[in-house]
Amino acid sequence: MDVSPDPLEPTEHVDVPGRAPVLVVLPDPEARTPVDRRVFGRPPLARVVERALASGFADALLAPGTTLTPVGARAVATGEWLERPALIVFEGTCVHPGLLPLMVEHPLDPDERFTLYDALGRPAACFVGHLRAMPAVMPVTEELPWPEGHGPEDVVRVVYPEDLERGEALVLRVEGITGNVPSWWRDSVDAHTLRWLTRTARPLPQLQLLAWVLGLGALPISLVGGALGLWLGATSLLLGVHVSHALPRVRHLRGEPTTAESLDDDRWVAAIRPLCQAAYMGGLTYRIVAETDRSGVAALVLLAAGAAAVLLGLVHTRAVLRGRPTDVFALPDAHALARRLHIRWPAVLDGAPFVELVIWVAATSGMAELPWSVLLATGLGRLWRWFSGPDDLFPRLREQERVGPSGASR
Repeated sequence: MDVSPDPLEPTEHVDVPGRAPVLVVLPDPEARTPVDRRVFGRPPLARVVERALASGFADALLAPGTTLTPVGARAVATGEWLERPALIVFEGTCVHPGLLPLMVEHPLDPDERFTLYDALGRPAACFVGHLRAMPAVMPVTEELPWPEGHGPEDVVRVVYPEDLERGEALVLRVEGITGNVPSWWRDSVDAHTLRWLTRTARPLPQLQLLAWVLGLGALPISLVGGALGLWLGATSLLLGVHVSHALPRVRHLRGEPTTAESLDDDRWVAAIRPLCQAAYMGGLTYRIVAETDRSGVAALVLLAAGAAAVLLGLVHTRAVLRGRPTDVFALPDAHALARRLHIRWPAVLDGAPFVELVIWVAATSGMAELPWSVLLATGLGRLWRWFSGPDDLFPRLREQERVGPSGASR
């Protein structure tokens, strides 16, 4: 009888140490959710294959029965000779990318093998020092001695639909969207926005258009009149800026490459905030000046102040769209200002668009003068770098624009 050799049994004549490992992907026989379900825009396997190859893995091999074929991976028949160290994973497993380079830098001995169990105690992957041939089943051995800073929560085996939430939590933690300090805004508002934007099949240009429509909609909505129009305009501004802040991360989570066209799109996204602030300021200025019980001199002063804030926002927008340095228009860092004043920053709002949130809160009063004052202070804040900066600030910015980021003159 012809007995097939154990695919994990080391071969004496093969010099395994020093050879880069391969990623081996097996179908999960226990999976109860489709493996092509996207976790923030991409299936888990696509992220694992991309990060493994970028970390130094020699190849990504797909066993028969796998459903997906990510870029950089190829199908291999069961029993095909490999003679390599390997990381064997189920098709629906999420792996912390910080573990992958460690496996390349610290290979196992040929006779060593360790299983990576997830937080629920299920085998999700296996790291072996020598894989003789393409296996048909996942080896189950003793648990991997986790490196410092890592643990079972860094591996998520997606078997049931509820495992997708754990996979999403891992992605958010890896991308730095959720941190060690609890933040209601990051963990709830930001995470749900990214989840919705990445799950939609809409291309990024359409999402950018959505951000523009929401942000610029603050102007006509604010002219409707009444406290409701004032609050809805501030809400539209807040949503537009919030969506615009999420779009670069959406592109990254989806795995879309950065091209010259996408860099131009990033300029359009960065221009949303100053232009939409200027639009809402214009609507508020009209509302305040149009009040009949105000003297002509007071109306003229308010009109001049509002027009100046609108002009500063438009100048900032023009600099962004033309690709010029915008450091001179940078608003003072609210976190740094709070530390300087020995004020404890509210952790629940960490990551929120602070200016737009203050405008939204001020608009709930029903008095247009309050959000108008916040926007006026924002306009004055854009002048702070010019007012307090060094004398050679503008020459240095012009030289930076002339030379460009690569150091070559334009």
